[in-house]
Amino acid sequence: MPDIFMDLLIKELNSITSEVMGIENNLIGLDNDVNKLWIKINASGSFTRAVAVDGGLQEVKLSNGYSISMARAIAVNNMGAEPIRVVKASLFPESSPGGILTMGILEVEAALRAINEYGDLRFILMDGSLFAKILEALHIILLGRNIGEIYAIPEAVNLVNATSRLINEAGKRGVRVLFISKDNSLRVYKEYLILRRLSESRNTRLRELANHGLNYYSVTWSRVLRTRFFKLMKSLSVSEESQLIGMLLNQSVSDSIILSSSLRRINLNHGIVKPMVISGGLSPRLSRLTESDLESLIERRLNESLIMRGIKPRLDSSTLINLPQVALTYVAVSRDDSPILVEIPVRDGGFLQRPRVRDPVYISELIEVSGPIINDYVDPIRYNGLLTLAHVYANFTVNQLSEYMAMLQSKLGLRFSRRIGLTIL
Repeated sequence: MPDIFMDLLIKELNSITSEVMGIENNLIGLDNDVNKLWIKINASGSFTRAVAVDGGLQEVKLSNGYSISMARAIAVNNMGAEPIRVVKASLFPESSPGGILTMGILEVEAALRAINEYGDLRFILMDGSLFAKILEALHIILLGRNIGEIYAIPEAVNLVNATSRLINEAGKRGVRVLFISKDNSLRVYKEYLILRRLSESRNTRLRELANHGLNYYSVTWSRVLRTRFFKLMKSLSVSEESQLIGMLLNQSVSDSIILSSSLRRINLNHGIVKPMVISGGLSPRLSRLTESDLESLIERRLNESLIMRGIKPRLDSSTLINLPQVALTYVAVSRDDSPILVEIPVRDGGFLQRPRVRDPVYISELIEVSGPIINDYVDPIRYNGLLTLAHVYANFTVNQLSEYMAMLQSKLGLRFSRRIGLTIL
């Protein structure tokens, strides 16, 4: 059937072209600050004796209000060994993040099996952001309030425990674990640069608020901070400072956007951003908890899980206290492509500690691995050979979904929602 809306849609798209193109032009006041973050490097080396891990997820809504979650993960390698495959099917309420957490657990399990089954392993390349995964799990365990989040506490606990085991085991075996992400929405560098600039303001209220904001991963995650910045922006006349606050609160402007714009301006092909070390900064209250307080909070949350699910997972407060902070950077592989986020765990613990950001620091390990990342780059789709292969195997396709749904309906008698809601990752 022909698309009878095409002509109307083209007119609409043309009408917003200038708005789309103007987003980068509105990154006022940060040009020089962003440009100074880049370090030019000469790429060298390759990932030898390495595995890459990625996961896939399908969720299908059932007529009874639940969703059936089918998660899988694979670890592929460049050593000629058989890949490692793990799969799990689960049932969750429609609003629960349990499916995505289950996929994260399987990815970590595949990595742990790779350490144990492949001899003399040197690198594990994990798809996605370590920081985002830990933060999401901790939010559900410690702060989650809605029913879907409480229901997913066991999966969040399992993800935290498994991630802790992976980092500890890799450290013992001398294996480097790298978390690599091409598409992410982190705003660490954006907020850091804006808040540092606003902390130099002559406006006392703005200066104090900016310094306070530096203690959070993202000010937009705190309703109180977000509201205070917005009220202050309304009280200011139109100026560079008010525009910077607007950019700070605009969650669509991420690190990737401002760094990609910078790459094109300075015409840089290969380089990395000065690495930072960040921690969670979930809330001021959590950062002040003693280990005893944390144990009491965990016990209350696990009891809520027991009431909701009949499951009480095990989580020691020491595991949370010893979760690593995260060192991160962005690697420029081409001035015409967005930079790649690279993270490594900092094994001295302190993820729940504050302040959440340390000033840009040079992390030699991140500089060392940036060369192989650049050398393995092919194009925007195949940004890393091993990770691309893992993604091809792990990612669910529409055809696979059709086959699974037919099987579920015919063999298991499951009834789907009239309007089938799908999640495909």
